[in-house]
Amino acid sequence: MEGIPHNKEKDRYSCSMNRPLPFKGFCTNRDGSVLKNYWAAPKDCKACPMKSQCAPNTKCKKITRTVYDEQYLRAYGRQHSERGERMKKPGQSTVEPVFGSLTQFYGLRKIGVLGKTGAHKVMLMAAIAFNLKKHLKKGGRKPSLGIFKTIMDAFQGYLTTICQQIRSRSVLMKAS
Repeated sequence: MEGIPHNKEKDRYSCSMNRPLPFKGFCTNRDGSVLKNYWAAPKDCKACPMKSQCAPNTKCKKITRTVYDEQYLRAYGRQHSERGERMKKPGQSTVEPVFGSLTQFYGLRKIGVLGKTGAHKVMLMAAIAFNLKKHLKKGGRKPSLGIFKTIMDAFQGYLTTICQQIRSRSVLMKAS
């Protein structure tokens, strides 16, 4: 946290009045993520002149951090380094506009299949269609029949998978 120093060796924070906020235990969020709790002794906060600004509605100063806080801070530092800023630019100009177009204009805000493999196939087909359209728009020559055959084979496999999923669901519904 900004402005609150952390002592790694003792695994505790210090408040603005230099009182310790030691590690007190773990807890879990509703989504199942594990958090670490730190808090000061209520008697220390009760006598503190900064309590009204620091912890106005609680007995003592409390800090909750994720167990992955060190990794998050390291990743944040990498992203905001000079090299990280330089690496971000090509992705923003090549990959992200494609995803933006697919979600905004090509109806892929929701994917109507179950499972990762089905979603992967939907995204693959959308990317193929998007790239073909982009290629033709830039004045590229028309794709050969071999490319269309490959695309149709992939699409056929996708349709076969969807049909199998629908059949398996209907069999399960009949059985119950």
